[in-house]
Amino acid sequence: MKFKIIVHIFLFISLFTIGDFVSAQGLIPNDPDYSKQWYLDKLQMPMVWAQESGTNDVVIAIIDSGVDISHPDLHDNIWVNQKEILGDGLDNDLNGYIDDINGWDFIDNNNDPSPKYSSTCSNNDNCLRDAVFHGTVIAGVAAAIGNNGIGIAGMSWHAKIMPLRVLSQNGSGNTVDVSKAIDYAVDNGADIINLSFVGDTFDLGLQQALERAFQKGLIIVAAGGNEDIQGHRVNLDAHKMYPICHESANHENIIIGVGAVDDNNKLAIFSNYGSSCIDILAPGDNFYGTVVYNPLLLGFKLYYDGGFSGTSLAAPVISGLAALIKSAKPSLTNSEVRDLILNNADNIDALNPEFAGQLGKGLVAPVKVFQALKVSVGMGQLIKGSEKTVYYYALDGKRYVFPDEATYYSWFDDFKSVKIISAADIAQIPLGGNVTMRPGVYLIKLTSSPQVYAVSQGGVLRLIDNEQTAQALYGANWAKAVRDISDAYFTNYKIGAIIASPADFDPFIEKNRVVSIDIDKGLK
Repeated sequence: MKFKIIVHIFLFISLFTIGDFVSAQGLIPNDPDYSKQWYLDKLQMPMVWAQESGTNDVVIAIIDSGVDISHPDLHDNIWVNQKEILGDGLDNDLNGYIDDINGWDFIDNNNDPSPKYSSTCSNNDNCLRDAVFHGTVIAGVAAAIGNNGIGIAGMSWHAKIMPLRVLSQNGSGNTVDVSKAIDYAVDNGADIINLSFVGDTFDLGLQQALERAFQKGLIIVAAGGNEDIQGHRVNLDAHKMYPICHESANHENIIIGVGAVDDNNKLAIFSNYGSSCIDILAPGDNFYGTVVYNPLLLGFKLYYDGGFSGTSLAAPVISGLAALIKSAKPSLTNSEVRDLILNNADNIDALNPEFAGQLGKGLVAPVKVFQALKVSVGMGQLIKGSEKTVYYYALDGKRYVFPDEATYYSWFDDFKSVKIISAADIAQIPLGGNVTMRPGVYLIKLTSSPQVYAVSQGGVLRLIDNEQTAQALYGANWAKAVRDISDAYFTNYKIGAIIASPADFDPFIEKNRVVSIDIDKGLK
């Protein structure tokens, strides 16, 4: 299986349109070309940087066409293998790679992960200047050094870049090299893997490498891909592309799949879409960034250039954000980082009605992510403030209130797992409604009515038609399982089909298929 890079180069004569974000609390970097990075203001990154600008103990593996490791805005953020001794010709750390100080070139099988290209490189089938630039541009979006007085700012200013070259000077590669690079990233301490390329064939070896990486705790980010050769966006639900559409053997979402938007929050004209593979959207249009510098070659005489567009650029926005999250809270698992990013996105279906439901969770919202992170509780946690009210912090980033003790005890045996947080932190989590009884546990009735209901998934109430059925389902003492609820709380439920006989309802099955409030609410 072969891959191709997915970046477009457009030359724009007009200046970028800069967003109107202004905040006294924001940290605006002193990089002179920051004003050309329109997407950073659009995402309100100065607000995030005021809290976290990244640390050098988070490593992003850029699996791509190589990175210009001598670039002045990248050099100090290039990963260094401290276990290896440069130039001694030995595999000091016994990882299978000799003198791999800064990464590895899996195409030429050597320790120089910089881009390789012919001395006459131009835009032809043999050598694409844009393909040579690709990995260096991606690295800069994710982790160019910020606030250093030169060039641009990356999403994370201090994350380490592990360059792993798998794409040639014409932008092509194969799954064998990519799988080896993924394993290298796992074995050598990477926290995040960025994959800004696509292919159209499923490969079991690549799937297994990705699953190994996820099981080892790495965060994997992949670009959604751009339009096909006819110039049409691809619906990934109908036509799968990889690695973005890979999942684990048990169908777990192991990859954060990224589509691209323009500066109006519209799906970019080139970006693929599809509910099964796209998890989130990020800016990916008309970027200015770091490029390969070689003063001896025409077209390589700049450290920075602009006009880059593609889902290739959207992916490292997410990778850089993931690095900031890991910097702020290293204890978070890859699943928690993924869910934190996805569950705090902004739904933009209204701006893209023709793609409604096919844009993942929506547009990435870094400020909301860090507001949720500041709460210092994980999703799935029971929380409360100074008052008695207990909430469930759900996967959608909202808090669901337990209206009474009976509802709480249908889900939990005691209050030992409830975490007390500040009222300010509670207030940062939006309300999502009330928790309803766990299915199959209690029977419920209105205090003002003798009718008895069983509870099914999603707060659906099913009227039990007769006492014989209630006894068959809940035993001779079925009445002890009945809990009264007030008329006000009854509005939290929906009415379903009547249970006319024991064959219509099984409490054991109902209870055990809904093992969490997230499942009951349809969030998982």
